[in-house]
Amino acid sequence: MFGFIITKKRISNILLVSVLVVILLSLVIFKASDKADVAALQPATDTLERIAFIENMGYKVNREIPEQAKQIEIPYVFGDIYKQYQAIQQKAGYDLEKYTGSKATLYTYSLIYENRTDVYAHLLVVDEKIIGGDISALSVENGFINPLAPM
Repeated sequence: MFGFIITKKRISNILLVSVLVVILLSLVIFKASDKADVAALQPATDTLERIAFIENMGYKVNREIPEQAKQIEIPYVFGDIYKQYQAIQQKAGYDLEKYTGSKATLYTYSLIYENRTDVYAHLLVVDEKIIGGDISALSVENGFINPLAPM
């Protein structure tokens, strides 16, 4: 029969392995939360950066139609519509709840999209960083609202 002898060396090895496991788990958790915020870190200081962001996702901005900009405030308490919009944001890795009460700029860009003229990209920007948005079509018959994510 084999016995298990506890030595100082064995204890220090167990402690070392335990510490390494905790560090690795912390890094994995940190990277996972960091990944969800990557989209929010995209710079949006000017029109060209915002258009480049949209086009890097595979969409084509209609540059003949100027951007629209509107100041909004993200509410402290989300009603039904904002809760639905928040669910769409979360699918793309955004979280508007981090910005409740913040003033934001909503930028709208007309897209060239499957021979349609009613498809738009919307970017929500706070402190010159993209914090959310969507791709949507306003048509009653075949409208949609999708997360701001690559095609």
